[in-house]
Amino acid sequence: MLVNTLSLLVLVGSGTVAGTLFAVARAVVPTMVALPGNRYVQVHQLLDRRFDPLLPWVTRVTMATALVLAFLSVSTTSRVLIGAGLAMSVMLAVISDTRNVPINKRIADWDPENAPAEWDELRGRWCRANTVRTVFALGAFVSYSLAAMLV
Repeated sequence: MLVNTLSLLVLVGSGTVAGTLFAVARAVVPTMVALPGNRYVQVHQLLDRRFDPLLPWVTRVTMATALVLAFLSVSTTSRVLIGAGLAMSVMLAVISDTRNVPINKRIADWDPENAPAEWDELRGRWCRANTVRTVFALGAFVSYSLAAMLV
């Protein structure tokens, strides 16, 4: 019963992160790329206030739950899949913390009507990092889902 509950929590958490990042990659990023500098900065600042506090917390709770689940799981295959999902979740967090979050913090201080000259280059770096972390998030969700089928 505990293993099933933990597995459900991992699926909900990783699915939330993967789904959010997938939606950002497929809908928000193309929209943001089409915006001029002043609108890009304004929209980025507005979105970041909503995403930034939520996704890191959900990712970390999911990783902690997955770690406990890996120790409680009876199947070796399930443990390996949970471990793979956990590794991808860690990579997602590392990319977020070292690439996206520092850029978000810089953009948070910008005046939308006076975007610095490097705004477009930073937007490109943010988008590339977001693509990579989205792939890791989707991979983690798939790995956790396969493990859940074995519980």
